[in-house]
Amino acid sequence: MKSPREDITLIMGGTGPWQRRVFLLIFVATLPNAWHILVTIFLAPNIDHWCGGRPDVFHNMSEVEWKNFSVPVVAQETGQRSFSKCWMYDVMNNTNLNNTREVHYCFEWEYDHTQYKSSIVEQWNLVCNNSWMISLSQMFYMSGYLVSSFITGQLSDRFGRRPIILLSIATGSLSGILCALSPSFIIFVILRFFVALGVTGIVTSSFVLLMEIIDQSQRSTLGIAFQMGWAVGFLTLSVLAWFIRDWTYLQLSISVPLLALAGHWWLLPESPRFLLSHRRFQEAEHELKKALITNGKDPSNLPSIMSKLVANVENENSTYKEKTILDLLKVPKWRKKSLAVFSIWFAISFIYFGLSFNTNNLGGDPFLNFVIAGAVEFPSYFGTIFVVKRLGRKFPLMISVIIAGVALLLIIPVPYELVWLKVTISMVGKLAITAAFAIVYVYSAEMFPTVVRNIGVGTSSTCARVGSMLAPFVKELGTAVHPDVPYGLFGALCLLAGCLILTLPETHNKPIADTLEEENGID
Repeated sequence: MKSPREDITLIMGGTGPWQRRVFLLIFVATLPNAWHILVTIFLAPNIDHWCGGRPDVFHNMSEVEWKNFSVPVVAQETGQRSFSKCWMYDVMNNTNLNNTREVHYCFEWEYDHTQYKSSIVEQWNLVCNNSWMISLSQMFYMSGYLVSSFITGQLSDRFGRRPIILLSIATGSLSGILCALSPSFIIFVILRFFVALGVTGIVTSSFVLLMEIIDQSQRSTLGIAFQMGWAVGFLTLSVLAWFIRDWTYLQLSISVPLLALAGHWWLLPESPRFLLSHRRFQEAEHELKKALITNGKDPSNLPSIMSKLVANVENENSTYKEKTILDLLKVPKWRKKSLAVFSIWFAISFIYFGLSFNTNNLGGDPFLNFVIAGAVEFPSYFGTIFVVKRLGRKFPLMISVIIAGVALLLIIPVPYELVWLKVTISMVGKLAITAAFAIVYVYSAEMFPTVVRNIGVGTSSTCARVGSMLAPFVKELGTAVHPDVPYGLFGALCLLAGCLILTLPETHNKPIADTLEEENGID
């Protein structure tokens, strides 16, 4: 007897106009996810700054004259010398440039407005001893990402995919708009947390909805295509940031469009699979009828088909016993696989977001770096779709992380002056780790048995969220120790992930286990 999900896709047609319409609706709805995660790069850019708070007697000095007079020149970690960003001479007590001059820490700053009209860096002086607060704000955002994965997953399983997507749209848009009006940095950080709850909830519930309405043969292709919404969001954000150099208006520009998604109230359907599993049979029949008509199928036999589906649901519910993560980990062979998969997800996410957040620190034009970082995602996703069909999952995943690791380690010996070479090698690593991220979704879904698949993939995703929470602080590590330390850490983690992948089986064209006890072809 086929499961209700299999029956539904056979009844509706797995990839008809109805599915394509739903895919387009949720694809558009996921674009703000990339906007809001990555926008901190432009809200809090690396902008030149120096000590300010000029006494009245020095107000007529130009910026160049003031820096030459009041700011000491210091050596950077790269060996270059530049004006200090955090210290200044005691200009009032000693104005003789030929004498040894005392220096003291700045409490006011002046900022360069060549590239950015305004930023949260200038708004709340997030520089010098306060610069770590930028990474803290991003960590709070990613913690909202983590919390949302738990909350929206539970809520969508209880109340449905559609209402949680709509609630998430409302939460993300309202919080994002209020964020642009934040009176303090603390309020800004709190509101960003709620933005994360909203936009992440859209993605989480949308992916589940998509997987429940398409044919099994198309899940790897559409699953990866779904992730291209991130790449489109990546590139469109670069366009917005190029034209909008004021952080308040940039924040509004990525929040207000969410309001347009209110139309999903009328356009987005509920998952028939969800409605059946929750015994909402009349609603399920209504959605199935619309899908059949849209896909050009005859709905006249739907009442008799529904009778069979209801019987299947009743039979499944009478024999189903819910599993937990403990059930997965107490079986030795699954414990070994699970811990390896969890570690791989953590490493890939940590490296991916670390590289994405680090485009400001590569040198050169930050806008160009960001555009290239977004552009490399497209060949990565397109190539992955074809590669996983021909070469499977394990080998492409392992090669991707190893290429990323080698590329990132090769950045270290490149002289700082060769910015173009550093950027090029970094983007090779970015392309490879993006491919790994796309593959690991499909690979993990096939790895875990049916009875714990949601638990396994959900826990893997949680580990990835932890990695993404820690990623912003890699920048602080580079500042405190050496700018090349992050690349060494990323490279080493990639190679370690590659070794872990070696211990896992191939899943392509292999029978997948339904239960924890079942022996299958992926051992």
